[in-house]
Amino acid sequence: MSGSRRGPGKAKAPCPVTQAEISTANQFEYIDGQLRPSQAALFEHFAAESELAVCSGQPALDLAYGPHPRQRLDLFRTPQPRRGVVAYFHAGYWQSRDKSGFRFLAPPLAADGFDVAVINYPLSPELGVMAIVAAAAAALPVLAELTDHAPLILVGHSAGAQIAVELAMSAPPASAQIAGIVSISGVFDLEPLLDTSVNAKLGLDPATARAASPIHRVVSGAPRTLFAVGALETRAFQAQTARMAAVWAEAGNAAAELTVPDADHFSILTELCREGGVLRAAIATFDHPASAS
Repeated sequence: MSGSRRGPGKAKAPCPVTQAEISTANQFEYIDGQLRPSQAALFEHFAAESELAVCSGQPALDLAYGPHPRQRLDLFRTPQPRRGVVAYFHAGYWQSRDKSGFRFLAPPLAADGFDVAVINYPLSPELGVMAIVAAAAAALPVLAELTDHAPLILVGHSAGAQIAVELAMSAPPASAQIAGIVSISGVFDLEPLLDTSVNAKLGLDPATARAASPIHRVVSGAPRTLFAVGALETRAFQAQTARMAAVWAEAGNAAAELTVPDADHFSILTELCREGGVLRAAIATFDHPASAS
């Protein structure tokens, strides 16, 4: 009796990924996976240093740039010949945090010859993301008037990075000359946020998330930009930075990408203010207008 033959084995088809698994992954990549036990002490340090910054720097606090109570900025003047103006937009997923917690960034940059504006903006759920961007845009002409139209360097962290690149791409007023952008741990594709906890206040749907995602509509002629992210951040944040830097360059704009060693989503900010910090050094290269693309 001849033995029966068996055909070649077929590989098992992979199980489809469920929406619940995607939601869990995005919640980790964009929220839970970015948290570190050390961050509570770090925020306490930031708060103490921010209080010292006000005492030592004598800034002009809560200058209005629009009618909304959160359209306010703090302006720290450099004691040196002015090289430019740093405009800092804080993190908080467009729904939390305040400029008062980030004033510590100003004194070192002011010592390097930059006026520094730490800027608040309206938050969700009162306003949607693109309405927040529009409200923040009003800061630029006011800041230009306050600083004799010196070149602006937009520095944005996380949600603030999305705001910074949106402002740079939206034809800023002639009075506000943008010399460059430093994007730190930015979110440029908002669609993964749809099934995370932050969307309870953001109220995004697929259409509004895509409309608020600058990665889909990068324009040519945008300012020179450094896209930075921490080596200890999640893969999703690192991928957002890499993709945005690539798209920025593909549009013909000058783009550099930097992964900061041993830095998480918030400790990376120390690179803006410590002696020898890589982001502090990068800002010093933006003290003249970028040439047109």
